[in-house]
Amino acid sequence: MKKNRHINKVAVIGSGIMGSRIACHFANIGVEVLLLD
Repeated sequence: MKKNRHINKVAVIGSGIMGSRIACHFANIGVEVLLLD
């Protein structure tokens, strides 16, 4: 049986168009984001 896991922090590598949008999405839902370029 799978357990649900809650994600607290994410790191996004690449701050181009897609990376910044992914980071923005996570930040908007309350996840701490580290954006690396």
